[in-house]
Amino acid sequence: ALKWKNTSGTGYQIQYATSNNFKGAKTVKASAKAISGTAKKLKSKKTYYVRIRTFKKAYGKTVYSGWSKVKKAKVK
Repeated sequence: ALKWKNTSGTGYQIQYATSNNFKGAKTVKASAKAISGTAKKLKSKKTYYVRIRTFKKAYGKTVYSGWSKVKKAKVK
């Protein structure tokens, strides 16, 4: 399970990959009210790298924040 602090914005983008340079990474979106999430279909005994950023939609454009620091987690 993933947890993060709530910030202002329209939502969150969460990106995870098995390599620390995020090559071939998968990106999922979460609503602005979410403060946690669960990644599914991960391979067991693999290490995943995860980062998150917020986005805000205004005047027909989407503006993204910078990516968070990368966190490393090993799947049991």
